[in-house]
Amino acid sequence: MKKRIISFASLGLVCATFFLSCETKNQAAEEQLETALETPEKIISNAQAATLFKNDQNTRLSQIGKSTTRFEDKAIHFDLATLEAYINRLERLATSKNIPITGASFVFGADADGKRTVFLMPSTRNANLDYQESFTIENGQFLTFKHVVTSLNPQKNSQNNEDLVLSPNGYLSYNEAVVMFNNYQTQYIEPFAKKVTKNYYTKAVWYSLDEFTDYINYLKKKSNKHNLAITGIDVFFGVYDTDASLELKSNTQTVFLTASTQHQTIVNVSGKTLQRLTQEDFLAKENDEGSLAYNFGHLSPPPPKKD
Repeated sequence: MKKRIISFASLGLVCATFFLSCETKNQAAEEQLETALETPEKIISNAQAATLFKNDQNTRLSQIGKSTTRFEDKAIHFDLATLEAYINRLERLATSKNIPITGASFVFGADADGKRTVFLMPSTRNANLDYQESFTIENGQFLTFKHVVTSLNPQKNSQNNEDLVLSPNGYLSYNEAVVMFNNYQTQYIEPFAKKVTKNYYTKAVWYSLDEFTDYINYLKKKSNKHNLAITGIDVFFGVYDTDASLELKSNTQTVFLTASTQHQTIVNVSGKTLQRLTQEDFLAKENDEGSLAYNFGHLSPPPPKKD
């Protein structure tokens, strides 16, 4: 009788262990599913971010005599709260003025000192030219910003009174944006074009309003969950690998985004910095779990279509 009681007790212990194990596995599976569902589609691995960063150094900056550009000068910082308010403003503008705003583009520019930068502009779809065309509004006038052309001409009178062109240092007028856009052409595209002939040179990268919102919410959730104190988004220039599988994006300029705190750029929920990552052997770390880096926006000018 005693042996039978022990057997039943042992069986109960085995069953409890089995069900506990199943419950633990189910919980882990649910957590993985929840993480996958809340992770934006365009999150990239830390290895991919580091590759984009290094390719920009090796295939662009080094080609045009700017190989000594400091890491600090490569980071283009946007305050997270300011960026969120900007996207919300574009959504309200689309409704109040019945403008079919599709998203916003990071338009490439260079400041008076020759430092690369980007500024954000709202976009609408230009079906004829097959790209997301930026615009602003000044003094009640709708002004297109055709960043598919080589250079732009300033307006006779330009005054920022709608706060639609957002730079890291505040809002720009149309003419201020034109100067920076033209500077990028003369200081970066033209020197590179003398070394490497391409059918087109990227001048802007577009994301939809929903993609901006999803990424901002993703960073806020990760910041709260992992106590990261994320305060902004840092934008970096990058270059895709020379790889036939990438088709038209092969060896093409782009930008990628990642999180920033008050003190540094971080690329994952562990708080690893981008600067440290690029100094390590990152090639084996392809998993994007916990990554905070973001890429795969639409390039402009659009890649030429293959016949």
